[in-house]
Amino acid sequence: MLTFIVMPCFNEALYVEKAIVSLLGPGKSSSAGAHLVAVDNGSTDDTLPILEAIRRRYPERVHIVEEPLRGFVPPRRSGVRAVTQLSAGMALTPQDILVVQADADTVYGSGYVAAMEAAARNVEGVILEGATRRPAEFAIAHADYVAAERLVDTALEHLEAADEDDVVVDDKICAYRLSDYLQWGGLFEETDDVGDPIHAETTRMFIRAKLAMGARKLRVNPAGAASSRRRVIDDPRYQFATMGYPRERSWHARVTLQWAPIGVDDFGKSVLSGNEEYAVQLRRAHLLALFRFLPALILTAASEDSELLRQPDVETALTHLPSRSSSELSERPGLAIMDVLRLVDSHPELFQSGM
Repeated sequence: MLTFIVMPCFNEALYVEKAIVSLLGPGKSSSAGAHLVAVDNGSTDDTLPILEAIRRRYPERVHIVEEPLRGFVPPRRSGVRAVTQLSAGMALTPQDILVVQADADTVYGSGYVAAMEAAARNVEGVILEGATRRPAEFAIAHADYVAAERLVDTALEHLEAADEDDVVVDDKICAYRLSDYLQWGGLFEETDDVGDPIHAETTRMFIRAKLAMGARKLRVNPAGAASSRRRVIDDPRYQFATMGYPRERSWHARVTLQWAPIGVDDFGKSVLSGNEEYAVQLRRAHLLALFRFLPALILTAASEDSELLRQPDVETALTHLPSRSSSELSERPGLAIMDVLRLVDSHPELFQSGM
């Protein structure tokens, strides 16, 4: 098996070299030597020159693709397309290729690629997902913000769906065989009813694969990574409220209109002081919507049984959700995500369970 790491890059001059070295540096990847496909998404800073310099350092293993169409899906999709072409030129079949998705602002732990490769052996129809953590320097510098996150998340941890039912996939710490990707239909774009893009592209691909082909998700905890918290620094209240999930533009504009700018440390202190009730309510709601009600909706569409479906709050939530067939959600998995997220605004009382 040969591994290709696909890394979209957009104005990542401050981060990208450290991210790539964490994956390709001595002792970092597999013994066979993983390849990197870096996809520049129209950067206007020094990202592209930095990528060119890295390619000169690893001339046989680093490949640069330029994708002018901005967004989440286009660069990842272009990267996998390049992997398909490169591996065909090496006379390798799609089943021989492991695609590892990565982000340019994330530092990957030693042995990350090797752990993914070990988990991928002898399994098919599976998405592998590693583990992410806060950068140590962020946790030290912004301890109050981290404590505010834990205040909510720890209280709700017992309500999250079991691993085998969870359907949310972190785009920057996952991997899959190229043959599975092609069978699943690859990454694709979807929009909501007002034309806003629906994000979570790998989650949507996995929902389709799970419903249509019985795909599974496998956690690979030894594959660890620390992702940048720069978006938290830029807008701590929004990132806290949504758990970092990129909501649609119309929702973001409507909800954040009422929020004044605030620093990350001041926001953390405000939460711990019992303020920021709306942001705390939204974080609870997003956690339960994505990690409790979304898995339940997919289980229902797949006609699968689970203890989760017998929980009173889940049964109530399902009565407020549109009835979606497996074929409908296989075709448009973004509908399931939008269905549960709309409950955040339409039925806030559903998210008080277990509080």
